[in-house]
Amino acid sequence: MHPWKQVLGTRSASIALLAAVGAGLLPVAIVLPAIAQRPPVAVAQANVTIAQEILRLVNVERQRVNAPPLVLNDKLTAAAQRHAQDMATSRRMSHTGSDGSTMRSRIDATQYNWSTIGENVAMGQPTAAAVVAAWMSSPGHRQNILNPAFTELGVGYATGANRPYWAQVFARPR
Repeated sequence: MHPWKQVLGTRSASIALLAAVGAGLLPVAIVLPAIAQRPPVAVAQANVTIAQEILRLVNVERQRVNAPPLVLNDKLTAAAQRHAQDMATSRRMSHTGSDGSTMRSRIDATQYNWSTIGENVAMGQPTAAAVVAAWMSSPGHRQNILNPAFTELGVGYATGANRPYWAQVFARPR
């Protein structure tokens, strides 16, 4: 049973309780225990060490096929980090954000002017080496990593429920 139903019971009781809280008639603490049961999300805010290691590993793979090396971009990293955090918070891996956002909308929100973009996401791999190995074992993810059209990279990493969530955003500026 969903924690809200355990605390609030029926729909009419839920509406009455939420209305009372919203009107200031009941303290918010009555509602919060159900929310507090969920473990907090730990977010590595644009972890430079992780981003540098992902970049290094990706560029090793690109060098093997004579693709030019990528460089980290702060705006792409912001888009990737927001998406990794969102996946960790919602406890689901997807290219679509919990708010319906897409790779394109997340990148556009950073005001990065792009000509081509791509994205890789993953969940569960404990290290940068493990996640890059997993991506390289998947044809679509491998294609993004080795695509010579991409010149810049953003990296995001967050943990939720003790699981790592990863996001890579690839692009070429206009």
